[in-house]
Amino acid sequence: MKKSMKPAVVGTIVKDVKATAEKGKKAGADMLEIRIDLLMKNDPSFEKYTKGGCGDQKLFDQLALWMKEAKESGLSVIGTVRSNKEGGAFEGTEADRFKLIQKIIPDADYVDIERKSSKKNIYESSLIAQKSKTKIIISSHFFNETPTQKKMENVLINSFEKGADIAKIAVMPKSFEDIWKLYQAGLKVSGKTCLIAMGDIGKHTRITAPIFGSVLSYGYIDEIAAPGQLRVDEIKEGFRILGLIGAEGQK
Repeated sequence: MKKSMKPAVVGTIVKDVKATAEKGKKAGADMLEIRIDLLMKNDPSFEKYTKGGCGDQKLFDQLALWMKEAKESGLSVIGTVRSNKEGGAFEGTEADRFKLIQKIIPDADYVDIERKSSKKNIYESSLIAQKSKTKIIISSHFFNETPTQKKMENVLINSFEKGADIAKIAVMPKSFEDIWKLYQAGLKVSGKTCLIAMGDIGKHTRITAPIFGSVLSYGYIDEIAAPGQLRVDEIKEGFRILGLIGAEGQK
């Protein structure tokens, strides 16, 4: 086990930010993830923007409102605009997507940026993040496989090289051996990691990954946002059973 492990349960919000944020807090979430791409998709007024054309002030005002409603919960907020290539709902250009990402950075405690994003987009976003003291999660998704342990190690190392405060990797395991390789990769690298094995085989990793150094575990509040997610309160209870947090939820 890595030292100074402090796992946090992240409640993912995909609609009705204010009400869902409060629900997530009551369920025991330590942080909230605002999935801007899914919020846009689920709101008829903003769904069209998932295909691009993201220069409308009306949309920017809505982004600010969503972030404000999440922050009013008192919990730390992760801002995410996930592309369809990485399992999200945003179908427009990378230029449009990063307009949205860079708009929400000053209002977020963390911003999630895909590792495969261009150097230019990552660099420009990191400059904005530095000014607002927003931390960066660099994420990598493998929806159809679990890479070799060495490749996963390299992916995590590369994430830190690109400026990650937390390096996040999500894989699709075909066996428990795949999950073990993921955990071993996490143990081999320095720095804060988020390790996720998706799907039914990987469900337990939402609870057990912190034993191997993972600092974030994503759960759903109302609607599942990724394959294999558990509900926030289920993850919290799992953490208690494993002794990762105290009886009252303290880390």
